[in-house]
Amino acid sequence: MNKNIATTPRRDRATGRTEGGLALKFGLPMLQWFKDKDILMSCKAATDVEAGAVTNPVSPRCMTTTRAAISRVRAQLRRVDEDAFTPHSVLIGLYNHRKGVSQWTEVKEKAVVHLFHGQVDEVMRELKSLEGEARRCYAHLPDPILCWEHFSFSHMLLHDGCYLLLLFLSYKTEGPQYPETAAGGVSDGAVVRDTVFLVENQIPLLVLDKIHQLVTGDTDSSVLQNISVAVQELLQAQLYISKKPRPAPQQSSHLLHLVHHYFQPTNPPPETAENMARRTGRWRRATEYRCHGNVRFKPNDLVEGKESTILDVSYQGGTLWIPRLQVNSNTWTILRNLMALEEQMTRRPVTAYCVFLSQVAGTVEDVKLLVRAGIVQQFLSSEKQAAQDLANLLTGVELEVDNLDQNYLKPIWRDLDMRCNKWVNRFMGTCREQHCRNGLYTVAFVITAILFACGLLQAVFAVLSYKYKK
Repeated sequence: MNKNIATTPRRDRATGRTEGGLALKFGLPMLQWFKDKDILMSCKAATDVEAGAVTNPVSPRCMTTTRAAISRVRAQLRRVDEDAFTPHSVLIGLYNHRKGVSQWTEVKEKAVVHLFHGQVDEVMRELKSLEGEARRCYAHLPDPILCWEHFSFSHMLLHDGCYLLLLFLSYKTEGPQYPETAAGGVSDGAVVRDTVFLVENQIPLLVLDKIHQLVTGDTDSSVLQNISVAVQELLQAQLYISKKPRPAPQQSSHLLHLVHHYFQPTNPPPETAENMARRTGRWRRATEYRCHGNVRFKPNDLVEGKESTILDVSYQGGTLWIPRLQVNSNTWTILRNLMALEEQMTRRPVTAYCVFLSQVAGTVEDVKLLVRAGIVQQFLSSEKQAAQDLANLLTGVELEVDNLDQNYLKPIWRDLDMRCNKWVNRFMGTCREQHCRNGLYTVAFVITAILFACGLLQAVFAVLSYKYKK
């Protein structure tokens, strides 16, 4: 549609930009996007008003790892942490369009003007032809009488789609340059949180793909490849995946679904015939594994150049290797929304990981143990707060722990359970916990053991010498 836009990107390693084409905008710094001081001053706050719309659940089109519907969060999950599912600033998609006037409305309008220079008639016709398919990507459609009387679905797709495209990509045109620095007042992290990680704050990626094709004039191109690189850089910066380029998925339904594609264990433990008959129970606490199973906890670092994620928990030779996790308020937002997304999937690795984490590190003593081991790096007010949040992470979550498709950590649970049931490991673990908690205790325990052994040998030799002498 726009012949003035170059479509052959070339990546500049120093700047992260592409010459004559598209530039990825997530990286370090995480975002570089819109700037408009007048907009900032006029929209310091926006009133959140509950839509109150009656929802009519429809059959989602996509229930696999390759397709996922944009669905509402279950009430049980939302009651546990309402804030984790609520956008703080940027309102995107069908479920949030009636929550007051978004403070980013004018920013979105500027994004449309920047990409199409006010010539949107053809774009609206294309989006209207796509409207039916886009609606079917939502699992719950509002009542049209209550919600759509003064609302254009295609209008929402256009504005939100253009905004998101300019959030990720830079389009080099002959028109005036769009501001690229962050708008004040709202931090980059807040925008990332709202636009990428919230399950209800989404629009279908097929809309972004269509707008991208209309902007570039290339109907064969797909925007998924460019956005997937940006999402990977974002997850790498937040230490959720290692710094190794990964291919884009063949399909992805929305941005959080794309994030979920990279939240996968790279080498899940296999199920063995030896423990298939055992039923899976609750994870023990970290301190219990240490005391009753003589289990050692060590951090599994994300190695640059090797594909790995925070879900790569492994067990080998009495050592439980757990990837480092930075614990902050945004951690719970990401994990809770990914768990909500997984409720429509057969494989649920993030949910299995959260169940493991919540049960293993649900008390202050367990968190302290994992902090000392270098596994948990907590940035909350206290270790007590971290333990409470980890314990609450499991509330309202549903998981079939005996189903290997849902619980990829089932083999590790069984290996640890068998280890804790052996008396040798219980004895060694108890001795280490009670007598070898630090270097001084260890030295004292070794000296005591040597003295005890010497005394025992002395007694044995005394008895033997008396017997043979007699």
